[in-house]
Amino acid sequence: MTKTALKQNWESVIELLYSELDDVVVNTFFAPLVPAKISETEGKIFFISENSKFYQNTINHHQDLIVSATEKVFGKPYFAVVQESVEEEDIDDQQKEDYLNPKYTFDSFVPGPTNRMAYAASMAVADGFTKTYNPLFLYAGSGLGKTHLMHAIGHFVKRHKPKKKILYVSAETFVSELIEAIRTHKQNQFKEKYRKVDYLLFDDVQFIAGNKFAEEELYNTFETLRAANKQMVFTSDRPPRELGDIPERLVSRFVWGVMVDIQPPDYETRMAILKNKALLENVDISSQEVIEVFDLIAHSFKNNIRELEGAFTRVLAFSAFSGEPINISLAKKVLSDVIVKDKKELTPEKIKKAVAEYYGITVEDLDSSKRSRNISYPRHIAIYLIRNRLGISYPSIGKIFGGKDHTSIMHSCEVIENELKYSDELSAAIDAIMENVDI
Repeated sequence: MTKTALKQNWESVIELLYSELDDVVVNTFFAPLVPAKISETEGKIFFISENSKFYQNTINHHQDLIVSATEKVFGKPYFAVVQESVEEEDIDDQQKEDYLNPKYTFDSFVPGPTNRMAYAASMAVADGFTKTYNPLFLYAGSGLGKTHLMHAIGHFVKRHKPKKKILYVSAETFVSELIEAIRTHKQNQFKEKYRKVDYLLFDDVQFIAGNKFAEEELYNTFETLRAANKQMVFTSDRPPRELGDIPERLVSRFVWGVMVDIQPPDYETRMAILKNKALLENVDISSQEVIEVFDLIAHSFKNNIRELEGAFTRVLAFSAFSGEPINISLAKKVLSDVIVKDKKELTPEKIKKAVAEYYGITVEDLDSSKRSRNISYPRHIAIYLIRNRLGISYPSIGKIFGGKDHTSIMHSCEVIENELKYSDELSAAIDAIMENVDI
């Protein structure tokens, strides 16, 4: 497992620990640790710290939680061990790995309107359908799936073209390995590693900016691989022309192939991502209570898929540890630290006002007994949002809307819930309404 994948998985473990331990304990004894090495044979994850005893005593006290959390994230239980030093692998040993995260495949990626082009381009590169996508340059903000697609390319090639040599590397690792190669006079081994691959998957290229040695080495590697018709894929948090200090001659090569951006997923895609994750965890997604949890999380985490999935992981973990069923009350309790603003400031009145403004009617119209569609449909939406966002009971919502019977309120919720299953237009409208709620 690569250090990047190991670090990402450990961050997921940390999220689970937050659900079980006091935040102060996690922030003090777990969050500062960065995993250095994993040992499959010993069943241990090793960390480096000069204050190893300070961390280890508390960690030993909570090893049962660590074992449980690592089993959920890694698929295998591990103990945490903090040492003052951990033996590192040599570059020769690293060549035996492709550094691909087993979780990141095309099957586990959820395509939607904002990432479909990136998905299609990545599939084309993996399949070798076209040679014009070289390099493929994916850019997006953090947590939107560009690294996932890069690893998915690697897995696809590995499965369907086993003779091809694949190498994934982050810019951070590339720079640190280059510095070490220079220090130990192993530049030739370094060049051999990166210039004799069929697929080079280079993540977060923006982080080489300002390092002249890394920029020069990447340029020469690019030229060598391009001349040999080898495929390259780069990711960044912004398009090539906005990379700042990176030399023009390198930027000009990034734009030779195809550039694709990934935007934050829309509501429907966020819901699909959560359902997909739930299915992988054997959660019943037909339960209305679970759907309500999805809706809460999908509306609370709009700009980062990693945070979106992490929020559901916290709810799932707390449910498993406590024995409480997955429902809206549990989700609000577990995620109170990250959705506290909505809980404190979002009110029925603000939702009603936003719905009325969106549809060009008045709040009084929503409270009235008028049944024309231009009034009743927005009323259904307002009732649905109040129920799902604030968890207010049906009878209480009835009082909010001028004393309506709770069965009418239930009917309104059902109308919107059913329509959301197939209506992109309604999903977009709800997103727009909630964006304009005055909180």
